[in-house]
Order: sequence, then C-alpha cells, then structure tokens
Amino acid sequence: MDVDLTTLEAALAPYIVLFGDSGVQYVSAALAKRLGVIDDELRRNLEKFPAFCCPANEIPPTVSLAMTGRDAEVFACTAIPFDDCKLIALSDEKQPSRPFFEYADRDTFVRMFKNVPAGSLVVDGGAIVYTNDFLCSLLEMKREEVLGSRIIGILSRQSRRDFIKACETWHMQDNGKDTGCDLVLVSNRGRMLHFVARGGWIERASRQLLWIILEDVTEKDRLVRALKEEQQKFSALFGDLPAGMIYVSPRGRIIECNAYVADLVGYPREQIMDSIFTDYVSHDQADTLNEDFRRLFTDGGEITKRECQITAKGGRPVTIEYNARAIHRKGHPVKALMMFSDVTDKKALELELLEKNAEMERTLWDMAEVKDALEARAGELNKATEDLKQLNEKLGMLSITDGLTELYNHRHFQDRLSEEIERLNRLKDGVLSLLMLDIDDFKRFNDTYGHQCGDMVLKHIAALLKGSIRSIDILARYGGEEFAVILPNATTEQAVIVAERIRQTIRSSPFSYGQAIAAKVTVSIGVGTITSGHKDKSELVKKADSAMYAAKAKWKDRVEIWEVD
Repeated sequence: MDVDLTTLEAALAPYIVLFGDSGVQYVSAALAKRLGVIDDELRRNLEKFPAFCCPANEIPPTVSLAMTGRDAEVFACTAIPFDDCKLIALSDEKQPSRPFFEYADRDTFVRMFKNVPAGSLVVDGGAIVYTNDFLCSLLEMKREEVLGSRIIGILSRQSRRDFIKACETWHMQDNGKDTGCDLVLVSNRGRMLHFVARGGWIERASRQLLWIILEDVTEKDRLVRALKEEQQKFSALFGDLPAGMIYVSPRGRIIECNAYVADLVGYPREQIMDSIFTDYVSHDQADTLNEDFRRLFTDGGEITKRECQITAKGGRPVTIEYNARAIHRKGHPVKALMMFSDVTDKKALELELLEKNAEMERTLWDMAEVKDALEARAGELNKATEDLKQLNEKLGMLSITDGLTELYNHRHFQDRLSEEIERLNRLKDGVLSLLMLDIDDFKRFNDTYGHQCGDMVLKHIAALLKGSIRSIDILARYGGEEFAVILPNATTEQAVIVAERIRQTIRSSPFSYGQAIAAKVTVSIGVGTITSGHKDKSELVKKADSAMYAAKAKWKDRVEIWEVD
C-alpha cells in the first residue's frame, strides 16, 4: 500500500489499523499509547477480533477495545478496502474534537472560506473542525452537526479510496500545483453530491491540518448525463430516419450523413463523408445546386421542394426531391441540413402520365372519330390517378401504422405524444394520462404455440383495445408485446377506470388459435399522469413504464399507478 500512513491519521482518524493477508501490518503509535500496551502486544490482540481480520465479516459502526488491566475503550469504526489491504479508521467517541478557536490564525481560515461560493472544510485528525455555510446548506445539516463529526462519515463509500489518494497527493505536491479529484459526499437525507475537491496541508498550533475546497458539480454532472442521453436519442433518430439527411459545410463538404443516404447511393458512409456534395450530382445540375447553396449560406432562408438527379454507384440515376436550410451558431451559418427522398419512381409515373396525355392530345387532333374511345381512355387515366392518390394515402398510413396490429406505430406514438404535451401546456389546468400495457407471459405463447400464435395474440389484444377506449384516445403498439394508450384530459382516477376496463375485457375474452384453445390472456398496466408545466414527454413515459413494471412485479394481471419512490 503506497500511502503515507501518518497522512491517513491526520486526514481520516487519529488511530489507523491496517490488515493484510498476513495479519496486522500497521497500528498507529497513538492507539498503542492510548490503550497502554506495546505495539507487538496490540497487534496480537487486534488479530483476535473476527470483525477486523475476517474478510467476510462486516465492520460494526463502533467497537470496544479492552486490554489487560484497563477499562474498555469505545471507538467509532470505519473499514475501507484499499489495494490488497483492509484499512480500519478508529476515532475516539468520548472526547470531542479540539475547538476551532484554539488553533493559531483561526481568522485566516474564516476569511479564506466563509464567503467563497464553494464548500470548505478544515480537518484535524479525521474530525471536521471548520466548515462554511455553503457546504452546510448542501449537506442539509446545521453547522453544529457538522463540526466535530468525522469526515469519513460524509464521504460516500465509493469515494473513500479516492479521498485517501487525494490526501497523499496533496501531502506530496508542490505549493504551485492545483491537483483536484472527484469526490461524492452524502447529504443528511442521503442525496449524492458530486464535487471537484482541491486541498492541502498546513501546520497550525503544532497540528497537521487538512484544508479542502469543494466545487459543487452535481447539477453539471446531471446536465452532462442528460445531454449524453439526448445525443444518443438524436443519433438513433438521425440514423434510422426513412429519408436522406446530410449536413453540408459552407465549403460544400458533407460533414455527416445517415444510413439512408449510404443505401441510396451505394457507397459506405465513411467514403461519403468529407466529400464534395455535388460529386454525386449530374454535371449539368451541379452549378445550379452550388448557386442555391451559396445563396442559402449568404442570404439565409430555405430551399424547398427542389428536384435534382444524382448518380448512384454503377451509374444508376436517382431523382431526389430535397429541402434545405442553414443552421446558425451565434448568428453565423455553420452548416446546412439537407433532407431528401427518392422520387425516381414517382417521376417515372409522372413522365408516363405526361406521355399518355400527349398521346391523347395527338389522338384528339388526328382522330376525332375515335372520341368515344379517347374518353374511355381518359376515364382509365383518371382512375389510374385516383388509384395513385389512394396508394399514396395508403403509403402515408403505412408509415404511421404497425403492420401486424394495424395500430399506430412507435414513431407516430412519439409524434402524437409530443402534440398532446404541447396542447397540455397551452391549458392552465390541463391533465394528461398515459397507459403502458404489457402482455403477461407472452413468451410462453411463442414458446408453446409458435410465433404465429404469438402474432395472433397481439392482433387479439389490439382488437379488444380498440373497443375499450374513447374516440379521442390514441392507441399505439409501443413495441414487442407492449401497447400504449394516450388519454387526453384524463385524471389519474379516470385513467385507472379505463385501465381496469381494459384489463377486465382482456381477461374475460379467452383467445383461441390452433392448439391454443380458450387460452387465458392477461395484461399488466401502468398508469402515469402529468399536469400543465411538464414539457418533457419522457417523464410521462417513465412514470407509466415504471408503474407497469411494478404491476408485473406484483403477480401481473393488475393495474398500478406511478408513485414517487
């Protein structure tokens, strides 16, 4: 263990015992003096304490040490695994820490730490002898509760090793260095507080005192984690979007593109990125596209519903319809986002339609006698146009519909939930509830009767759900065997009524398919509710999802309401 043990006595506790594989490796001289025994005798006596030497035993918060011919001494006790040893920190419970006013230059500490916007501590022999109001407020403790307590008592378990290493570093470092370490403290209510700690050692009144400045980064860490989650969500959305997306720099280079672009042109993303974006455009259109984007970066605005032809791998021509807009940072355009879709087939149909119309025009001029035949042909073309319109409408529905259950899919569910959150926050006293449903033991249907039977169970549940909700409610297949129901203007109590109705309907409607005759199907339902002022839809989904898992944990086939832990 490469640590100055006398430093540990000053930072953690006045008495340190170190256990290794071969027994006691170190005992504070101060502890031997306190107990009135020589060092070797104390080592032998300590090795008889099972709570100390046995790795499987949990160290008690206090320990009573009795030596021959002396009364028992009670010490506060904390164990810290460190490297290949077990470090035991002992503090005297009977005698309070030395009053701060006894230290020389007391006012120096007060002037240094009292009004700084950070937590501050002064530690003597492991006991806190000074702290400022800023840290007390974070710890949710009164100053008198903090003073005299052991610093190891407010450190989280995972930070104790880091604290020991930091103390050693501060002990050895030059005065000019500024070495910080990450520490986690625990508030009076058990809340984890994240700090960047900097400290050092000074000698006052013949005592080695440890001073520590604690910069609160709890909120910063939370924001970093939240930003990382949002970045992951955006990356997933960007990569899976069924449309082409590229970011173009002001110099015309492709900064980023999604998988749709790579699949469309037939080249890997690594090859596409950092290339000139007009490299994939036919030569007769490159100048026009460059001019459009030049104006986009200089004048702002947008490019909407433009068409151009690109050349995919192997020389295959592809017609795209695109929109683009500049993205600004601090008032300056830094890149442009271009979104496009493949309209090659659409253009082919339009060209065919134009050709047929031209043929009809020529026929009208040249063959008036075949008027009836041409009118019939026009009727066929109109029907083709109507069929195309219906096909486009059907394609639009398919893009927002789950193919198996014919319910809304997960992506459209997220869009509708965002709309309902926006509507909720336009109301003064609005309320919005969400049901998350999971089919109980769904894997058993697949394993016992096959996946085809499992698919029929999903369709069976979807049909029952459609008949159990209001016309304004929004029903979607969330994924796998999970369904979601958005309940606008529904309180928690009203949502529970709907959930119970759904649960009873499914429970009382046996399912039959193949060998699964009158099979019992049940669901576990979680209920989450938010009111005006909540703008994060993930909060509502988390509430309903957590409640659903609580229902699963409580024997399934039940409804649970989200409650604060």
